[in-house]
Amino acid sequence: MMNPKEVQRLKERAPLPLIVTVIMFFAPQFLIDPLIDNLETTGKTFDGLVAQVQGALRQRTLDQGLSARRAAVRREMDRLEAWLPPEDYLPTLIDQFNALADILGVEIRSVTYRFPSSTPEAGPSRRVDIHLALAASYEAMRSFLQAVEGLPSPLVLTEVVANQDQTFTVSLQHLVKP
Repeated sequence: MMNPKEVQRLKERAPLPLIVTVIMFFAPQFLIDPLIDNLETTGKTFDGLVAQVQGALRQRTLDQGLSARRAAVRREMDRLEAWLPPEDYLPTLIDQFNALADILGVEIRSVTYRFPSSTPEAGPSRRVDIHLALAASYEAMRSFLQAVEGLPSPLVLTEVVANQDQTFTVSLQHLVKP
């Protein structure tokens, strides 16, 4: 058993442990709960920032891909621009038609050409429409068309009309620099 003096001292000190116990009981509510709320808010903010960073990284990847594609298209456009002849090449091309026709026995009766009208949206026209009225045998005509397709010019054969009197109408598009 305890000494009466010790019991008396404990009774005198009893309020202090009781107060400490009450403080320890309510401390989590007053000290830890605000920290937990702050932690939850910080976690939500962090999650939002992580989502923004992931979106920015995806957008950067897309932008890099588009930049690479744009550079590739620009290189191809420059290569095409270097390959396309200027508009003033047309007389030379018609001279080549005449030379081929003489070699292959084709008579060129008329050559007409026009530059399609340009629109503000599409810019200046990049082609010349050429129409040839020819007289030749079928075999000579086939040879002429094959020779025309073999010319080192960007020509697109759009229409060939065979008439009954061994005449042909040939429509071509000649691609040019604007």
